[in-house]
Amino acid sequence: MESPQCEQRITKVSLAEILKCFEHPISEEQAWAVCFQCCRKMEQLSQGLCPPLHSVFIKGPGSIFIHADGTASFKVYHKSGKSIDVGSIQQSGDKLLEYLGVVIYEALDWGIDSQVERELSDPLEKLLCLMLKLDDEAMRPAVTLQDVIKACEEHLSRPSEATSHYEMTCRSLFTEYMELQKLVTIIQTSKEVHLGSSLSCYSSVDLALAGFFEASLWPNVIRELQNGVKLRKATERPQCHAPPKECIRSPYELLLDDIQHKRYTLQKVSD
Repeated sequence: MESPQCEQRITKVSLAEILKCFEHPISEEQAWAVCFQCCRKMEQLSQGLCPPLHSVFIKGPGSIFIHADGTASFKVYHKSGKSIDVGSIQQSGDKLLEYLGVVIYEALDWGIDSQVERELSDPLEKLLCLMLKLDDEAMRPAVTLQDVIKACEEHLSRPSEATSHYEMTCRSLFTEYMELQKLVTIIQTSKEVHLGSSLSCYSSVDLALAGFFEASLWPNVIRELQNGVKLRKATERPQCHAPPKECIRSPYELLLDDIQHKRYTLQKVSD
């Protein structure tokens, strides 16, 4: 029987979980999509949908959720039995855009060395500057929700397709996360089955080194999988005629090889 956890279907995932799984920042196109979907959600909430817009809380990638259908949602605060001043812990509508800009910038910069600055395209950089109120023109009116939505639409060659395009981009982002999580689960399960009984054969130093190499190589594996891996048939693989490189074998392997090739001399044992 399957466990209850297996029966539960995940319908949304936070942007923070996505970044942690991918081990690298989101792409610019994904940033445009997240921005557009979040602004569309804010627009819907401002028109009376539940929860009300004033209960939305945006602070960090963990407060934004991407859904399986490509829509977005936010962390919200609900009033408890006692009266609570939601405004004291939440941003105004104007501040929501600013904090959304901060989250998107963090997602674009996630995992990059602090001494390295990511170069963004001019349209996206301009939009983020407007959302973060970094524009030099002090007299420029504050950016509105409709301004950001319009900028996201005009980023496309066909603005009328913005809704379907960005929804598909976020849906692909969610699907990609789920597939990678499934792969991680398969790998971890396989390791537990095949290596669990033999861990006692290795020293703590061996296990530490194995963990280090796994942690350093895993992000590269994830990036390769995201870019796409094409498997070739055995007959299509190029033939390598170069002699194989000699690998360093353990004393046990050397002993086993000597026994297999009978490179030994047995001493006579008297009865």
